[in-house]
Amino acid sequence: MKRTAWILPALVLALVLASCSSPPAPGKPSDSWRLVTGDLDLAFFGVDELGYLEFDPERPVVRAFGRLEPVGLKGCTSAVVEASGPVLVFWPDHGAFNCRLGTAGPQDLGFAFAYRREGSTLTISDSGGRSARFERVDRVPDAERCTPADPSEPVAVDPGVSLAYASNLLSDGSKLWISGRDRKVYPVQPDSGQVGTGQTLTGSSYHHAVAMQNGDFWAHCDCGFNEDIRRVRIGGTTVDAVDTQADLGHALRIRAAAWNGRLWLWGYDGDQERYTFLVVDSDAEPDLLEQVLPFDAHGLRNLTFHDGALWGLFRFAGWQLAELDPDAGKVVRSYTLPRLDGFDAYLGLASLNGRIYLIAEKGDAYELYSVAP
Repeated sequence: MKRTAWILPALVLALVLASCSSPPAPGKPSDSWRLVTGDLDLAFFGVDELGYLEFDPERPVVRAFGRLEPVGLKGCTSAVVEASGPVLVFWPDHGAFNCRLGTAGPQDLGFAFAYRREGSTLTISDSGGRSARFERVDRVPDAERCTPADPSEPVAVDPGVSLAYASNLLSDGSKLWISGRDRKVYPVQPDSGQVGTGQTLTGSSYHHAVAMQNGDFWAHCDCGFNEDIRRVRIGGTTVDAVDTQADLGHALRIRAAAWNGRLWLWGYDGDQERYTFLVVDSDAEPDLLEQVLPFDAHGLRNLTFHDGALWGLFRFAGWQLAELDPDAGKVVRSYTLPRLDGFDAYLGLASLNGRIYLIAEKGDAYELYSVAP
């Protein structure tokens, strides 16, 4: 699809909208619509492959439903919308169904299109002749709607240092661990968030800990092409290493990892130009590459095994927690996580005592959540 030619600063059209509670102006489309065909770029909705639009009958808001392809992860966002004559203007909001017009500023962008409704067909087009055609449906199917996670109340986590930005939240089966930029790891009590004394993990740059195996930490340096990972013991001893190029003959720019009898590495395969899992028997010498499984999802951030299944944390249409089927290269089910503001971010996930724990950075602080999917 081609980028739309009509991109308008929201400031120019600020008088059109007063607040998210304002009644819709006459002429705004209503009902639910399925995208049928078109070459119009609708990427501003932030759901990758748009499937449906649902116009709110009470507010000037449209909800967008789509998928992150090819893995099929569901994404749900919203946009403030207004019709002025034959022109339809959207101000997108890439969180999960939040209308935050009160925070709009001159830097925000509106996307304007000509539109027409003819019976059960809605057509949106730009000045370059590109268009998207929608057909009216009774409602958006339940299978396309996002399921919100139901997390516990957050507890504060204060390690006294910043966390290593490419690390994960980790579990040793009895407590959680976080990795600091000071190259130390810190035990965390899951119920209280209390942080124990930091213990030296390494004196090298391999301090971005992403998985645990029998009390040891699998960590990478997040540097260069990042094609190798080391199994590091508290105190600084390296007990194993996997170089995806030299040892496996399959170079991977490592982004995430998990361990469940095998070391699962996920990252970008430059030769194939896609994101891929490598399943490695790292206890074997030499290391044995057992499977190569394409999983082409650029929004995947961290991994953990929970009840025998592989789960991932995604930055997509907000933040998503999802169970994966690596053999099929698909998402099995997913949950939308509570919205974070600005530069806040979820930094990792780990499984412990039948729950999945997530750690989030909120301003200068950290918070711990748990969910039972």
